[in-house]
Amino acid sequence: MSIGERIKKRREELGMSQLELAKRVGVTQGSIGNYETGVSNPKMELMPKIFDALKTDANYIFHEAVEMQQIDFTYPEIVMVKKYRGLDSHGKKIVDYVLNEESERCTVPAPLQSQPHTWTICYSEYKASAGTGVMLDSYERMERLDVLDTPAARRADYGLMISGNSMEPTYHDGDIVLVEQADSVEVGEIGIFVVDGDGYIKKFGGDCLISLNDDYAPIPLHEYNHVKCCGKVIGVAQVAE
Repeated sequence: MSIGERIKKRREELGMSQLELAKRVGVTQGSIGNYETGVSNPKMELMPKIFDALKTDANYIFHEAVEMQQIDFTYPEIVMVKKYRGLDSHGKKIVDYVLNEESERCTVPAPLQSQPHTWTICYSEYKASAGTGVMLDSYERMERLDVLDTPAARRADYGLMISGNSMEPTYHDGDIVLVEQADSVEVGEIGIFVVDGDGYIKKFGGDCLISLNDDYAPIPLHEYNHVKCCGKVIGVAQVAE
């Protein structure tokens, strides 16, 4: 509360009009109005008369000023205060308006960011090899995994982690691919295959399984006794945090 606001508050507590206070202090009613609205401050030589008229003391009137003296101001803040004191009433109104608006804007809590929607998929602890093959002869043990909600995640029957780099640059070691169950895939599509008990993620080439990484040779299917397609890869899951 400013000095002027404390003068007004105390005057009203005493049931005193501005004119009555002005007469007791020896100033005009307009001067009292200016004190109370902050347009100007009373001269120091008038303060004892104000204390007497309001039946109070300096501790009450200057309470906020004393508190302000206890605040450590930075040099730029001190410069700003000096500039503010040099403004006319119109300039102070403009600065007060801007300060009030910005202060209110900065004190309003920032809106909470909406959390992305998630979708729960079944996730197999077995890995599909993007390399030379890993055991993948059962999908019975499944866990539940929350991923970002996407059309591909909703279509997927389960997720499977990739091991190796033979499907780079599209699929990377540790990626969880989304798989739609299917007994077969078209030539050129990416699928999950079990070849004599070893699990692979590969592109189906008709008579072979093809890696996207040129460092790996195709796997000819006619050389193996058991080949099974377990599903079509339809995307990569983004695990929800």
